[in-house]
Amino acid sequence: MTHSLSTLIQQTYDNALKNGDLLFFEAEHAVKDSNGIKFEITYAPTLAQKPHHESAGTDDNKKKAKINPFLPPHPALTVKDLEEHTVVLNKYCVVPHHALIVTKEYKSQTQPLFPEDLAATWKCMTTAYGYTPAMAFYNCGPYSGASQPHKHIQILPLLKEQPQPPIKALYNQIQERKAGQIYVLDKLPFVHVMTPLDRSFIDSCSDNPEPLGDYLGQMFFGLLDAMFQQMRKHAEPSRETSYNFIMTNDFMMMVPRSSEIANMNGLQVSINSLGFAGMLLVRTQEELNTMQQYPDLLELLAQVGFRWNPDAEPDVEQ
Repeated sequence: MTHSLSTLIQQTYDNALKNGDLLFFEAEHAVKDSNGIKFEITYAPTLAQKPHHESAGTDDNKKKAKINPFLPPHPALTVKDLEEHTVVLNKYCVVPHHALIVTKEYKSQTQPLFPEDLAATWKCMTTAYGYTPAMAFYNCGPYSGASQPHKHIQILPLLKEQPQPPIKALYNQIQERKAGQIYVLDKLPFVHVMTPLDRSFIDSCSDNPEPLGDYLGQMFFGLLDAMFQQMRKHAEPSRETSYNFIMTNDFMMMVPRSSEIANMNGLQVSINSLGFAGMLLVRTQEELNTMQQYPDLLELLAQVGFRWNPDAEPDVEQ
């Protein structure tokens, strides 16, 4: 009997949680409206128990830091083998059923996503949680908030109560959207690019991974090229390219990164792709209070991105 991906994720999650192979961190959720975006702030105090990277210290710590959890992935967290990827569960999760799409062979998290990565991601994103919508994201490069150097894309189920992810509220304001057209959003004070997806075409080839991957690859690399064009006009050349990539059923978005850490009134907050989707994570009560009182969360995101150069001429739709 062949089980659906959503069933496999549910079964694997339940078993791993029961046996202690997966840790779920209870969290509280708050919403803060900032410039038309209803940011979701997740407060997970027990997440501080999660092991951090150990780049210094004893030899044992250094050895532990070099362990690749994806080669091979933990059997208890493994959901399904695909042709070139494996679907695994996130061992430390704040959102139940948080899944990763991991390359079977080692590939660097500094690489772009290729057609085969995107086709696998789309198929998983659109089938992983039944009728519940989902989003995919990829933290590329050393300043992106990536937790592991082995190439992996992440997928999360989304709430249904409001535009999801929260950034979609601004995407919905784009008038007469055209698939494949590059857009920027006036309200965002940092360099970014976004493109709508042609759902009709995607649906027509959803059972054939090759044309699906080719189409998504064209959209991805068109977005990447547009991002680099914006970077040449609005930012100094970066030492190493880093960016966050977000994909939903409707659009792709890309944001170049200048730093992983934002300074929030003296507190250091790590931000990855989810931040630019409108979903922020804090681990202490002080961080939660400070973020809720912070005057403009978009300015917080601008710290870790690149601000627009006001003297540069726009060359994409706004």
